[in-house]
This record gives sequence, structure tokens and C-alpha cells, in this order.
Amino acid sequence: MKEFPTGEKLYIQYPGKETVRENNPRPWDFRPKLLLPNGEWLKDLSFKDVWDDLYMLKDFAMDMGYLATLFFRIAYMMDTKKVTKTLKYEDIDTSTGEIVKTGEMELSWFEYDPSEEILSGFQISTEALRGCSVSAYLAYNDYLAQNEDCKYYYRAVYDKGETWKTDTGRRNTLLTHMAVIAFIENLLRFTEITDMFQRGMGVANLPTKYWEEVTGGRVTKA
Repeated sequence: MKEFPTGEKLYIQYPGKETVRENNPRPWDFRPKLLLPNGEWLKDLSFKDVWDDLYMLKDFAMDMGYLATLFFRIAYMMDTKKVTKTLKYEDIDTSTGEIVKTGEMELSWFEYDPSEEILSGFQISTEALRGCSVSAYLAYNDYLAQNEDCKYYYRAVYDKGETWKTDTGRRNTLLTHMAVIAFIENLLRFTEITDMFQRGMGVANLPTKYWEEVTGGRVTKA
């Protein structure tokens, strides 16, 4: 899907773990895969892994408000553009790892493509991000968010015959990342964020009243 100047390569893999499960399957589920510059694959990150990463970043004296701003921009697709590209694919027998078919296909999607100026405000060593550059790590998170969009769009439109409400999917996922940062920065009490997770059934959609403070004043209400 994308190759980065720092050497990472970002792919998507079908099926995802929820594609063919017995209870509540989600056929459009996929898994982002990131090949690191050293030739190793990044661990398949869960949201818990991302939140662990956020907690560890505080030890690097980072501007967590800027990172919260970047997540906000991903949530609202502010650094995204629609692209159409011809991509290579491989069909793999998962029982043997054998490549059984290769080919090319034309695909249109919304690609996360922030400017260097946007990314320059958050600089950190790759050791702090599991061997990833900032741009590759954020793009990986964008694909995690795109996967949530795909799953919930399918559930609304194909399973229920309803119009998809866009606040379910990427938006509440990224606003949960912002809530975790707010907790790390002591802007939320433990009881407040746990109550958000409980009420949100696993997500903690950060209310708008916290956006300005958690982003260091970079996001303000109109």
C-alpha cells in the first residue's frame, strides 16, 4: 500500500481475525502489516498495544499534546487524500505459507499523507516506536482506524440496511487514543476514563470539552 523513505513497507492482509469467526463475523475486516527496515515484521498491534506505547512515550519527555493533535487529524481525515493506484497482491496458503497466486489490481482508497511540516512537530527515535518512524507508525494507526470504518460500515449498510453513522469506527477509536493521552497527562482521573470505557463499551470517546487542553491549545472549538 505504501513505502516510506525510512524503509518501512505497509501492507494490508485479508482475511482479518474477525472475517470468518462464528459469532458476528465481519467480512470486510483486514489486518495492516508493517515490514520494518531491518526485514522484520512489526507485531500485529491491538489497541491495548497502542495504549501501552502511549504510556511509554511519556518517559521520552515528548510533547504528548502534539501527538494528541495528530490523532485528532487522523480521526477527522485532515491529512488524507483519495488515491487510485495499481497494486501488487499475493494469495498465500496460510497452512503452508506458500504463495499460490500473484497479480495486480487497481484500488481506490483514502490514503493518510501528512506533510513533512505536520510531522516535524513530533520527532522521536525509532526505538520508542517499536522500530518505526513516526510517519510509518501513524500510517499503521490510520489503517487500524480504516479497518474499524470498514467493519462498522459493513454492519450498518449490509447487515442492518441502515445509513452508517461515521462517529462509529475511526473517530471513536482515535478519540479513545486522545483520552488515554489525557489520562497520562493527568487531565482525566482514573475513575473518569474507566467510566468512559464502561459507558462506551470498550471505547473512551473523549468529550469535546477536553480537546483544547489535551492538544495543548492546538484544537479549539469554533
